[in-house]
Amino acid sequence: MGTVLLVLLGAVLALGQKNNIHFGDQFAGIRYADPDSAGYRYCAYWELADGTHLHSTCDPYSMDRCGKPVSFEYKCCSGFEEAPGMFYAFGGHKAPVCTKMISPFNDCTETVLQSADYAAFAPGLSTVHQLKQEYPDQPYTIFAPKVGDGENGDGPLQVEQHVIKGRFYVEDLKDGMELETLDGKRKLHVNKYPYGVTTVDCVELLDADLECRSGLIHKVRQPLGGRSVGPNVDRSSVLSFLQTYPDTRGFAADLPSSVKSELGNVASGKRYTVLAPRNQAWNALKNRYPTQLIGQIASGHVLPGQVCSAGLVRTSTVQHTIDGQPVDIGCELTHDSHERRFVKSACGKKHELVETDMTAANGVIHLLDEPILPVSAYLHKLFFVAYSLEDLKKSKECAKELKITEFIKLLEECDLYMEPGTKYAVILPLDEAFDWWSRYEQFRAEYQRFQTDKDYRCRVARYHIVKSDNRLKTIKSFASHTLGHRTNNKNDFLYEITYFKKTPVGSELHFHYSPIPNMRAFELQDASIYFTPRINVIPEMNLTDILASRPDTTLTNDKTVEARMNEKHFQKNAPKNLYLVTTDDGWKDPRAKPGSASPYRSELNMYKGEALEKFLLLHHVPLYLWGGDIGYFDKNTVHKFMSSAGVELIFWMDEKGVMRIGYEGLPRSEWVSQYCRDIRSIVECDSTNCIIFTVENYTSRSF
Repeated sequence: MGTVLLVLLGAVLALGQKNNIHFGDQFAGIRYADPDSAGYRYCAYWELADGTHLHSTCDPYSMDRCGKPVSFEYKCCSGFEEAPGMFYAFGGHKAPVCTKMISPFNDCTETVLQSADYAAFAPGLSTVHQLKQEYPDQPYTIFAPKVGDGENGDGPLQVEQHVIKGRFYVEDLKDGMELETLDGKRKLHVNKYPYGVTTVDCVELLDADLECRSGLIHKVRQPLGGRSVGPNVDRSSVLSFLQTYPDTRGFAADLPSSVKSELGNVASGKRYTVLAPRNQAWNALKNRYPTQLIGQIASGHVLPGQVCSAGLVRTSTVQHTIDGQPVDIGCELTHDSHERRFVKSACGKKHELVETDMTAANGVIHLLDEPILPVSAYLHKLFFVAYSLEDLKKSKECAKELKITEFIKLLEECDLYMEPGTKYAVILPLDEAFDWWSRYEQFRAEYQRFQTDKDYRCRVARYHIVKSDNRLKTIKSFASHTLGHRTNNKNDFLYEITYFKKTPVGSELHFHYSPIPNMRAFELQDASIYFTPRINVIPEMNLTDILASRPDTTLTNDKTVEARMNEKHFQKNAPKNLYLVTTDDGWKDPRAKPGSASPYRSELNMYKGEALEKFLLLHHVPLYLWGGDIGYFDKNTVHKFMSSAGVELIFWMDEKGVMRIGYEGLPRSEWVSQYCRDIRSIVECDSTNCIIFTVENYTSRSF
């Protein structure tokens, strides 16, 4: 077995060398702390830009924090202090420095008092009678905060909420653990982070495992619960906190009732993070948007799970709201090396978290300077609010961030005919959609027309806006039906279709030509917005026009006209028409010799009257199906659809991507192959929108 492993290892190394792969290069730039090299009883701590040292459960390493490299520092391990001169160097080794042991038999208050940065906590700690016993009945764990001027909140520090029963070393603190405080009023939530930092109640540990007579002391960065939270704030739930904290009451009142219920339900075991705007900024926002949208904006400030500032150390960390919308939270350093966290809006504006890590029983609250406007709020102003010049300037700046600058130009130029109170769905093309159109050869003529014809440009813009009657509001409201929906152009229809293209990340919904990534709708008061990377080019011809205009479908066109397929079937079924059209070459008889009376197969003239109609119905499927390169037919798949003649057709995409069509009982050698995929001529949608497949041969059956 060992020999086999060595052979495999040699093969891997040889392959890597051949392909210029250097194993381990991904770690080449990482530098790890080496506390042993610093001296006896030295430990490594993270050193932040402002000089703060954080305890780490693993050896720190070189990484970026808030956009700048963060270093590490060597200090005496917990329980020891520097005492230079107590020992001498010998044998070329450095003299040990961290030699003074802090007595584990000292009173806990005395131990805290000896540290200048934590001494302000000692008087309050001395009032906890459980810690004053010479022989306590059980050990306690104390979280001693580093307290600066003005950091005690609106009243005295709530000392008993910094003490828990039991001896919990840092290695005993597990992610998600809850620790009940001595007064029983709170449970402190523990978070562990991959870079070695531990937080309790969202506050980082600066030092850990300092023994004292009554138990154990962990030094923490600030008072638990937040620097400026007074004793009158109700921490029993996130909702109660928001309703009693003076600067978030207005925001709390406007949360949707369902969100309030979640934030107030501690028994559910779920935790939440709220990015709460200040009252003044929130009240100013309410005057600019309708009531329905205010609820959506408010819920967009609520995240599932507990997200502490200690977990937001990258320049960009994407979280998701309870509605599934992304929120980009960043971190950067100020000019005085302090960490500043902010939320980047959809339009690129930074909203600062002016106060972080204010905790409640089931989550944490971060105070925002201004509300976060979601994409839906911007789009509401874009489509339904009259713009001033200043608004228009801001809209262009935001459009650049959202990558919809080309469509904004159309909004400035065109009347979209959107009526107040009417429900719409807007399939909004991204800038990349126009770039795709400019490079797509089949629609090159239409793109050139779009550049020079203003009326046509406005028709294209309105073609992406349909009246929905709420049937296109969300993916749930329309995924089960296929209908044509009238656009804001008279007699133009944009068909919402229910086929889904399979992709590596799941199914993809299409509006006609336009895929909708993630099937996400941005809901407004009177519209839902779907972003798409593809333009829907307006159809200009109907199915029979295409058949009549193509030089390679003259025979099938004659038969289609003879059987009156347009009047009898195409118009009645629109848009549910899939027509398998045999090309003129497909009708040719390979057995025919030069000089034969007819070069075509005998079946061309075999069917008359009702038999001809049934024959053509065998080539007709009453469904709206796209095939080809925008369809959902994957290689090595088989799909079955009932033809209008009552015969089930089998669509088989082989391993080479060639579609073959037949039915049970038809010899495989006679199955026709789809060689042109979808005909890309523009098909008019007013009455007979169809998709035509051209096929190499015909499919025959007795009628």
